Amino acid sequence: MPLILLKLAKWLLGKGLVLAVIGGLAVGVFALWIFFQKSYNSEGERVSELASLQNRASEVYSELESAHLRLIELGEDIDQTRKRIEAAEQIIKYFDGLLNRIERFITMSSEERAESERKLEEAKSQKAEEIELRKALVTEQSRLRIDRVLFSEEAKTLEAQIGQLEGQSSGFWGDFEEAWSRLKPYLLIALAAAIVVPIAWKLFAFYLWAPLLSIGGPIRLHREPLPQPTLTGSGVSSQVSLEKGQRLWVKESYLQASDESLRRRTRFILDWSIPATCLAAGLIEMVELEGVEESTGKVTVSPQRRAELEVAVVELPEGGQMVVRPSSVAGIVSRSGEPVGIKRRWRLFHPQAWLTFQFRYFVFEGPCALIVSGVRGVRIEVLDTNADKGRRSNQVATIGFTPDLGYGVVRAETFWAFFRGFNPLFDDVFRGKGAFLCQEISEEEATKAGRFWSGVWSGLLKVLGV
Repeated sequence: MPLILLKLAKWLLGKGLVLAVIGGLAVGVFALWIFFQKSYNSEGERVSELASLQNRASEVYSELESAHLRLIELGEDIDQTRKRIEAAEQIIKYFDGLLNRIERFITMSSEERAESERKLEEAKSQKAEEIELRKALVTEQSRLRIDRVLFSEEAKTLEAQIGQLEGQSSGFWGDFEEAWSRLKPYLLIALAAAIVVPIAWKLFAFYLWAPLLSIGGPIRLHREPLPQPTLTGSGVSSQVSLEKGQRLWVKESYLQASDESLRRRTRFILDWSIPATCLAAGLIEMVELEGVEESTGKVTVSPQRRAELEVAVVELPEGGQMVVRPSSVAGIVSRSGEPVGIKRRWRLFHPQAWLTFQFRYFVFEGPCALIVSGVRGVRIEVLDTNADKGRRSNQVATIGFTPDLGYGVVRAETFWAFFRGFNPLFDDVFRGKGAFLCQEISEEEATKAGRFWSGVWSGLLKVLGV
């Protein structure tokens, strides 16, 4: 029941986190879309209003130009009218004078007097017309001057509005330009750091940090020699035989076929003393198969979800032990029918533990059989060396080793392979008499898993020995 509640809580938490992330992304994307839409509409309105004001300003300036030219013409026309009025007044003054009247009565004939009277009337009529024309011109001149003042005021207002609109820009582009201007120096620094820091770190790690490992000796979990394990042929599938009373715990994703005579049940947690480790390593909801008849039962174990994996069976005799990462264990066979002993060994104060950040080791005790998985197969290497010599192994490829071996790490052989990411900084090195297991190809190379979060998770599991 506690396991069911734990899995339910885990499922709810996982779903809740996924929904929260999806909801947050949806809200963020929608808010960004609204922001872009408002920015686009605002910019469109600004451009449209600016174009309208510019068109009106062009019309106002055209009206001002026309009014200015017309005022010049009116000034000239008024001046000409004034001159014609003065000329008409001279004629009227001449013909309508007292002496001229006396002269017309004394010396002029009736025809000449009639002609003189006609010219006088024409002069008076022309003067009256010119006066009316001048009044109209002056009225028009006054109106145009008022219009020119109004047009000038409107032009000033339009220029101010146009200047204000031109000084404004889209909120998005303004924010973008401001962000770019503020972040530009930091982005350049970050770009330089992104190029220089990894190179500097790898140089420091390879030439300074890694050599510090030579200060501490290897980690040895068991001083006395132990019985050597044996490994059956590695392949895509392996067959496990179960006698009466023997039990097999296998991950459901590795169970391919089994005899009907075997008793089946579900093992929610492989070892209740380490539930968190079993949960992280996937050793949960395992299938338990037990032989109950005199005849031997057969079980075929094969990876069902990852085509690059192969399995192998490691037999641990009575008194035998092996350090194995639980994440590499696909199944466990108990030859006695009792739960397999799993010990935890901590090495918190060993120098290499702090340099490699691996503090805990899991030791599986025989008699039992471990079903381990590895990329493109699993092999066993048996060693019998002295303390000065050892055998290197790619750190990522190592699956397990017997605790009577001296386990340590040494710097990778070449800087270029480490710099290009082909090999990790450290290689595992084993010394003494014993055996170790490794997969044929490192999982990172096969799955191309080297990204940040994968590295963080793998590092955390390594600290816990998983």
